[in-house]
Amino acid sequence: MTTQQPEAHWGELSPLHDPYILANFQARDSDVLITTPPKAGTTWMQQILHQLRTGGDASFSSIDEVVPWLEIQRSGKSWQQVLQHFETLAEPRIFKTHCTAEQTPGIGTAKIILSSRDPRDCCVSFYFHIMNMTDEARTKAGIEMPASFEQHVEQWLAFAAWYRNVASWWPYFDHEKVLWLRYQDMKADLAATVDRITEFLQWQVSPAQKQRVLAYSAFSWMKANDEKFSTQGGANKPVFKPGKFVRQGTVGGYRELMTAEQEARILHKAHQVLAADCLDFLGLNGR
Repeated sequence: MTTQQPEAHWGELSPLHDPYILANFQARDSDVLITTPPKAGTTWMQQILHQLRTGGDASFSSIDEVVPWLEIQRSGKSWQQVLQHFETLAEPRIFKTHCTAEQTPGIGTAKIILSSRDPRDCCVSFYFHIMNMTDEARTKAGIEMPASFEQHVEQWLAFAAWYRNVASWWPYFDHEKVLWLRYQDMKADLAATVDRITEFLQWQVSPAQKQRVLAYSAFSWMKANDEKFSTQGGANKPVFKPGKFVRQGTVGGYRELMTAEQEARILHKAHQVLAADCLDFLGLNGR
C-alpha cells in the first residue's frame, strides 16, 4: 500500500477523524459509503444496507464490525492496520462516514448513499447522544457534557457539522453514483425506501429477504437489540449506557425540548448556508 501524506482537505487528526485513513483508503466499484451528518439516520442506514447485503441477518454482534465507521481511529491499531483490515472485508464492503464531500475518498468510484434529517431533530438527537454516552467514552472522544440544552445548541451551531455536510454534498445531488434520501421519507415508507436502495445498488433481493430486511430494520427491533448498535471504533465496551443508543427515531421530536427562538437560530443558519433548491428538497423553506 502506497502511503499518501494527508493534505489539509482531509481534515485534522482527532479520536473520531483520522485523515491518514481517508487519504490512503482505496475505494472499489463495489463499495457503498453512507455519508451523513451525525444523527441523520446513519445507524439505521447501516442496518438497512447490512440486511440487504445479507438477505436478513440477526446474528451480528455489532453493527460497527459489519459496517465500519471509515474515518474513526481504532483502539490499539495504526491507520495502516485499519486499512489492511478493510482490505480483507468481503464485497460488497459498506462503510459509514460523517465526512464532507471534500474529505470523502472514492467519489466517482464507490456508490454513495446520503440520508438527511431536519437539523432541529439532529440537534436534539445529538444532545441525547452526548448525555447517554458513558463518562469513559465521552472522555476518550474528547466530548464534554453540556451544562444545559441551550449551551448544547450554541455549541452545535458553532461546530456546524450538519451545515458543512449538507452544503458540501448538495453539488452531487444528481451524480449517477449518489442516492440522496430524506429521513422523513424513510420513516413514512420504509418498504419504498428499500426498493429505491436496491434499484440504485442493483442488488438482487427476494420477496422473503425483503420482509426480513424490513423486520430487522424496524425501530422496534433495533430498540430491542440496542446492544448491537452501542459500540463503535472497535471498542470492547459499549460507548452508550444500556438501552440508551436507539432512543426515539421520530420526525419532529425536537418540539418536545426546543424553544421557538432556538429553532429560529438553527433555521436561520440553514438559510444562510444552503441553496434555495436544497432548502426546498429538505423541506426547510417557509418553516
